[in-house]
Amino acid sequence: MSDSNSELRLIPPGSLLVTGATGFMGGVLVRRLFANGLAPSRLRCVVRDLDRAERSGLPRESLVVGDLSNSDCGEQLRAAADGATVVIHLAGSLKSCDRRGFDVVNWHGTQRLVDAVVAAAPKTHLVHVSSLAAAGPSVDGRGTAEPADRCHPVSNYGESKRRGELAVVGSGLPFTILRPPVVYGPNDGATQLLFRQALAPITAMPIRSRPLSVIHVDDVVDAALLALIKRPHGATLPLAGPARTDTHQLMRAIAASCGRRARLVPVPMALAALAASAADLLARVRNKPGYFNRDKVRELGAGGWVADGEPAKHSLGFQARVSLADGLAAVAQSDGFARN
Repeated sequence: MSDSNSELRLIPPGSLLVTGATGFMGGVLVRRLFANGLAPSRLRCVVRDLDRAERSGLPRESLVVGDLSNSDCGEQLRAAADGATVVIHLAGSLKSCDRRGFDVVNWHGTQRLVDAVVAAAPKTHLVHVSSLAAAGPSVDGRGTAEPADRCHPVSNYGESKRRGELAVVGSGLPFTILRPPVVYGPNDGATQLLFRQALAPITAMPIRSRPLSVIHVDDVVDAALLALIKRPHGATLPLAGPARTDTHQLMRAIAASCGRRARLVPVPMALAALAASAADLLARVRNKPGYFNRDKVRELGAGGWVADGEPAKHSLGFQARVSLADGLAAVAQSDGFARN
């Protein structure tokens, strides 16, 4: 999907409501919309911090203050949803010290948003960007397009995303659910952590490699815009990258993008779980959760995380366009990891 004003004309009239606009994917989406000529008056971004949002480049005209983790945010969310034609829900919690931290945004926050949209604009189409973790593991993509009530996540994060999907499905709103796998791109903390791991003197990895799908943030935004334009009702669509990889190959590819060679050291999952427990303890003491935790180790221990790209290709005409090599090379350059 190319960036052009002709595509913008396909977007339905009225206001667009976006959550997570100051986040990794949300920032890319909003910049794409503005670059294509969307007027700030047509965009409403629910943000927690006005000053931070403005520093990120969002026009104040587009901002509505609201916190999905706050049970008292209903009035602000209803005001933001009033008159909206499409809602793109990107806000979510990727880091937490416990299950509640994931649930408060990914599940309860989604329910609050859904309730507000139903009350203020019940015909609005909701594009919900969830996660492959909600579907549960897959070594070949089978089962990744199953509806949420048939899915079996292995992590607290995945379960919180599954319950968020159930809130969307049970809302009565027209909806499309997208399930991206591992998403990477520039200026993203999780991506930068992967680069630091791959470039470390030794890179600890599970003994057995796991197959997985990886997708560039630009491709996820392409899929979200296609869902915004085509609005397939009731569709749950996993998003696949241009090619499958595995956990070991990914680390090698990241190091290669920086002109380096990864030094992979296999470790038993029990040792990884022990390290994650220590990381969780430190996170609680500091009250600052990190990307590496016991919940993540549960996902790492699964058989694989491969998405089935056929449903999105059929419903949206979507096919990922950013190759892993090109995407990683761009991150290496933009985030300062590449050798000069």
